[in-house]
Amino acid sequence: MNDNIIEKNFPNESLILEKIANSLIANYGFRHKEEESHQEETYRTEIRRQRDKILYTGGFRRLQDKTQVMSATLTGDHRTRLTHTLEVEQIAVSVADALGLNKDLVSAIALGHDVGHTPFGHAAERTLNRLLKDNGGFHHPIQSAKYLWEKYGNNLIDEIYEGILVHDSDMFTINKENAKNQLQWSEYCKKEPPYTSEKCLYFEKFLNKVPSTLEAQAVIWADKIAYITHDLDDFLHSPIYTSVVKSEGRSNTIESELCKILGNLTGESLPGITAFESRDLIRAITTDLILASSNNIKGIDCLEQEMVQKKTEERLNPEETNDKKRYLNSLIINFNNSFRNNYYELRELLNEKYIFSPEVQRSDAKAQKIVSSLYTEFVENYKLLPLEFRIKIDDEIRKIAKELLTLNVMSEEDINDIMSKKLKEIELILKNKCYDDYEKTKAKIITRIVASYISTMSDTYAENIFCNLNASKDNYSL
Repeated sequence: MNDNIIEKNFPNESLILEKIANSLIANYGFRHKEEESHQEETYRTEIRRQRDKILYTGGFRRLQDKTQVMSATLTGDHRTRLTHTLEVEQIAVSVADALGLNKDLVSAIALGHDVGHTPFGHAAERTLNRLLKDNGGFHHPIQSAKYLWEKYGNNLIDEIYEGILVHDSDMFTINKENAKNQLQWSEYCKKEPPYTSEKCLYFEKFLNKVPSTLEAQAVIWADKIAYITHDLDDFLHSPIYTSVVKSEGRSNTIESELCKILGNLTGESLPGITAFESRDLIRAITTDLILASSNNIKGIDCLEQEMVQKKTEERLNPEETNDKKRYLNSLIINFNNSFRNNYYELRELLNEKYIFSPEVQRSDAKAQKIVSSLYTEFVENYKLLPLEFRIKIDDEIRKIAKELLTLNVMSEEDINDIMSKKLKEIELILKNKCYDDYEKTKAKIITRIVASYISTMSDTYAENIFCNLNASKDNYSL
C-alpha cells in the first residue's frame, strides 16, 4: 500500500483506516469491509467501534469485582475477572499481530468473552447450571453473548458473537435445546423508529461447531494462556502454595514437579521455583503458539478465510475421547503436540493443588450458598428484583398470556379487553380456564430472568444483597 495515502489523509477516516488494516491482514484473516457507513464519528474502523462498545458496558466494568479464582473481595495482587480479560486481550492481539489476523476482531472477542460471567467465578456458574438443569442450564459464554445482544443486537457483527460463544470448549458439545432455553426471552429493542425487537435465537447456529475464524481461535488459546500463567503466578504467591510445601515436608514434590514442567515449556532448566519468572512462561507459550500456528497455516494449501472452519473440522481426531481436548487439538491456531501436552500437564497440576485446594473450595462453597439463596428468594418473589427486571418479567408474562388467549380462539376485542386489565386479573382469568402451560411457562420466564440478574452482580453486591435479604450481620465475605 502506498504510504502517501496515510500521509495525505490525516486525520485518517474509517475507510482509510480499514484499507490500512486490511493491507496487514493475510488472506486467511477476517477482513474489514471497506464500506462507507453512517457512523456517529468516522475515525475508527467499524469493528474497532464495535469493540469499544463492549469496553464501555457496565458488564465489562463489573468484571473488576468478580472472582477469577481467589475472591475478588480479598485484597492483594491476585487476578480478578477484569485483569484476566485484559491479559487475554493483550496476548490475543500479540498473536494476531504476528500472524496477520484482524486485531480489532480479536480484541472485541477477548474483551467480550466474559462480560456475562457470574460473580464468584465458576462456582456460581456451576450452581446456576444445577438450579436450571430443567430449564436449559446456565453457561457464561451464552450469557455473555446474550448480554451484548440485549444492548446492541445486530449492531455487532456475527463474528464477534461467534467468537464469544465458542471460546469455551463446552459449547462444542452443548445440547442445542438447552442453549435455546437459555437464549429465550432475550431480545434487542431498537432505540429508534419503528422500535421493533429482535430475538437472538439464531446464535445456536454457532454451537456444536469449530470456529469459523482464526481470530476466534486465537482468543481461545489466549484465554487458556492467560488462565494458566496467572493461576501459576497467583498460586506461587499465595498462602496455598506455602501450605502445600509445608504438608509435603522435605520431599517438596510440588516444587520439583513444577520445575520439570516449566523447564519443558520454557526450554530452560530451573534450579528452583524462586528462579521462575511469569513473563518467561508467557513469552515461551505465546512464541510456541505463533510459530506452530504459522506452520499449520503454511501446511494448508492457499488457506482462505472462508476455508477456516472446513479445514479445522478436518483436523478433528475421532479417536480422541476427551471432547475438550478433541476441540482444542483441532484448532489451526495451536501449539505443537509435545508443547500442548506439557500445557495439559501443568493445567492438571494446578487444578489439583490450587483450584481444588481446601482454601479455594471453601470460598466456592460460600459462593454456592449465596447464589443458591439469592436464586430461591428471587424466584419465590420476583418483586424483590430491580424494577427493570420486574418489568421485563411482567412484559413477558403478558406476551404468553396473549398467545394462550389467541390459541383459545377468542375474538380480538375480547383479548384486548382482557389484556387491558392488571396482570393479577389476567392471571386469574387464565387460571379459571385451567391453562397449565401458562404456569409452566411463567416459571421458566422467572427463573431465566432471575439467573440473568444474578449473573450481572459483582461479588460485593451479591454478598450485600444476600446479607440484606437474610437480615444477617454474619461475615459472608469470601
